[in-house]
Amino acid sequence: HRRTHRRASRAPGGDRLIYAFSAAGIAHLDAVLATGAMLAFDIDGTLAPIVDHPADARLPDAVQRGLAAIAQRSDVAIITGRAVDDARRMLSFEPRYLIGNHGAEGLPGWQDRSHSFAETVLRWREALQGSPALCAAGVSVEDKRYSMSLHFRRAADPALALREIERCIPALQPPPRVFEGKAVVNLLPANAPDKGDALRALVEMTRCASMLYVGDDDTDEAVFELRLPGVLTLRVEPATGSAATLFVRDQGEVLTLIEHIALQPVPFRATGECSSS
Repeated sequence: HRRTHRRASRAPGGDRLIYAFSAAGIAHLDAVLATGAMLAFDIDGTLAPIVDHPADARLPDAVQRGLAAIAQRSDVAIITGRAVDDARRMLSFEPRYLIGNHGAEGLPGWQDRSHSFAETVLRWREALQGSPALCAAGVSVEDKRYSMSLHFRRAADPALALREIERCIPALQPPPRVFEGKAVVNLLPANAPDKGDALRALVEMTRCASMLYVGDDDTDEAVFELRLPGVLTLRVEPATGSAATLFVRDQGEVLTLIEHIALQPVPFRATGECSSS
């Protein structure tokens, strides 16, 4: 299998990251917000705190209200590892774009290919179903139709759980792309788009000259590593080796970020500068 991203290590400030609420960080934020940027967010660990059971995750009410207000005046995109329907149930507003399964679901122009992604994940599920080794190690298998996640947050021995996951992955056919996250290993069909592909496609499709992307995990490094002109990236929790430009210290500071965005004046945007056509 192909391990797409290394696991970044947490550090008290990253190695190159700029704190978003420092003078330099505010200057970066305000410069991109002044252009009428599209605002793109991950969900888990970014908009919503990570919990033991993914189904229990919720966006704090203040975050919901802030995003709903921002969505009235700016284009908002959600790019998440969750399935689209699962993500939609968590949101009290309708984002302009909702892309799930790390990019494999909901990306305009990729709908005809989703059937093959689902067939691949079905084969993986059949191969892993009832695996005694995974069950004994406390690994739960989440089938999201177009991708799969192997969770070990509740495992008694996380290191053992991760070893069992890594032992079973090479048997999966066709071989998956592997994205390690926070107590989770994500499996994506090799020919499916990831978050980086999804964001690049949105930039090209909408002709947005600028965008802010906020994520918290190694799956989001697929976006951070693009370093596209006009795209400002922000990582929730600093990590050594992250390719993001800015960081906030923890998920709780995402509300401060949203409040800062909401306070900025809405700039005039020329027709076609950031459209869906």
